[in-house]
Amino acid sequence: MPLLRKKPFVPIDLPPDLKADEEVFLNVLTKEIFRDYEEYFRRSILCNSLVWSCEYTGRSNLTLSEALQSEADAAEHLRKMPVVIQQAICFIIHKNEIASLTSFVDEVLNFYRTRFLIGEKVEIASTDKGSSRKEGIITDIMVNPDAAFHHPNQIVYKCCIVGTSDHVSVTGNKLCRAKTLLTRERVKLLAKCSAKKVSTDPPLYAIKPEYLTKLRLDDENFNIPYLADYGKSVPKVNNKRKNRDGDEEERKKSRKLKKKLENGDASKVDGETKEKTWISPEERRRQVEEEKARKRKERQEERDNQKKLQTAEQLFQKEWMKPREDLSLTDSKELPLIPPVETSLPVSLFGEVIQISEFFHLFGDHVDLEEEFPNGVQIGVLEKSLINNKQEGMFGDLVNFLLKLCFALLEEEDEEEEKLAQRYNFAYSAPSLDLSQVTMLPSVTWHTAVETKEDDTLPWMGAAQALYFTDYYLGTPLHKIQLDSYTVTEVLRLHLLGAGGRVNGANYYGRGRVNHRGMFSDHDDPCIEIRNRDPSLLRMLTISNVFDLPPASKLTILSTLINEVLTFAQFREIIEEAVDGSRDAKKEWKSFGSEIQKKEKEEAATRYLYTGNDTEISSV
Repeated sequence: MPLLRKKPFVPIDLPPDLKADEEVFLNVLTKEIFRDYEEYFRRSILCNSLVWSCEYTGRSNLTLSEALQSEADAAEHLRKMPVVIQQAICFIIHKNEIASLTSFVDEVLNFYRTRFLIGEKVEIASTDKGSSRKEGIITDIMVNPDAAFHHPNQIVYKCCIVGTSDHVSVTGNKLCRAKTLLTRERVKLLAKCSAKKVSTDPPLYAIKPEYLTKLRLDDENFNIPYLADYGKSVPKVNNKRKNRDGDEEERKKSRKLKKKLENGDASKVDGETKEKTWISPEERRRQVEEEKARKRKERQEERDNQKKLQTAEQLFQKEWMKPREDLSLTDSKELPLIPPVETSLPVSLFGEVIQISEFFHLFGDHVDLEEEFPNGVQIGVLEKSLINNKQEGMFGDLVNFLLKLCFALLEEEDEEEEKLAQRYNFAYSAPSLDLSQVTMLPSVTWHTAVETKEDDTLPWMGAAQALYFTDYYLGTPLHKIQLDSYTVTEVLRLHLLGAGGRVNGANYYGRGRVNHRGMFSDHDDPCIEIRNRDPSLLRMLTISNVFDLPPASKLTILSTLINEVLTFAQFREIIEEAVDGSRDAKKEWKSFGSEIQKKEKEEAATRYLYTGNDTEISSV
């Protein structure tokens, strides 16, 4: 069922005292019955409003009928995918803990790209030189039960040749499937249709009950022998390059056979022997010449018609593209007068203000912005708070809000890392530092470490000292200190200084950041970037209050915290889904525009051609 304002729509129930001969109003789309015409009219208006969205494709700003049609198109698209592939993909969701559908789609594509399933129709490469590929259906899969990992090229598949009763056993590198059966769009659509989110903290997806019954995933006989390999990396195996001489000879042989059939030399068609009728050589030559002359005439007529259309289109385009004087144009319009933007800030800072406002406008629903700012982030109010040095204002509230958001995302990332460690059975410890080591670290400020460049470890040691400063002296982690107008300056300074100082060994940086933040490293951290680019900002936070900073420094702090928030996996997935939707809409718009342009060109060329013919006739 389509979503109403991105929430599930629940139709109203039938009246309990409804009579069989009672006159009511029926809404055909929602299958609801109303006794009151006003309620029926409001529901009809709601069905025709652009507040519906497709549950499967994510398309929004649709009417109810358009959303239902979108879901029907998605279901029809899924019907083209074989049932065995649907079972295999849904079986992985059913047997594993899936936290993100975006990363799951990439993992499934990589896993099943070189693995095949029982009942799947495949093409088998022949080992004989010169023979063609054969179509077959996999009937059994044989793997080594004692092996810890089954390499895709070492799995043996037993296949039945289509049209015969022969069976062959081949390895995975001898098989291939059609490219359109397993694509990213189909896998992503199947995952959205068959899975539902059962938990938000932590995020967890599970198969819908109707798909469990439809695909018989709970059947004891259904199993994938190499399912235990899911989530493991494929070890490198030195594969020899495939010999393509057999395929080349196969193509030559097929071309010769086709030419022989066209010349009429084949004596058998569909297993039945044709009776050859004797024809004299002269009669055969005459028939061949007549056939050649007929084909030559047809080709010449087709070329002449095509040339006329191309000439007419070129003349029309040439006339259309001629430069004209502006005074000779009849549909000219005056440009509108755009009022200048009035701002109390310098013009060079206006772009950063717009960037901050755009972030809260786009991601406000994902960060619960209405709880802290019911009226949103208004540009005028933000400008006043940047100019004034008052502690009560939007600037201080935004700094507190962004710091709390960064701390919450860091805690969530640590929890995800711990679950990842339990899943893959590797050692993990929460980011921590022996408090006795804090006093052993040199008393060094960040700008001193950056300016001296004497030792590469000084920046890291200064960051670690700042990050665990409150643990040692206050007995409380930095993210648990209460934020107010008196503590926000020091917490902000320690947060900027502590970037890059999280101590957790190779597992944290090697797995957590690569898997969740996309090859993220310390060089991509916005806090480290601003620390290297503008050390004077940290000096100012050391000797003054954050509210006394100039507007440019305040905007730099807000932009740095926003850029740090955008590096986390939750916001990366939101951006990726938006990019996919934009790409699909762009393709649809281009195809629609190309069809209209092609139709206009054909109509213009035809009209120009007919006009030219009439002129010639009249002149004669």
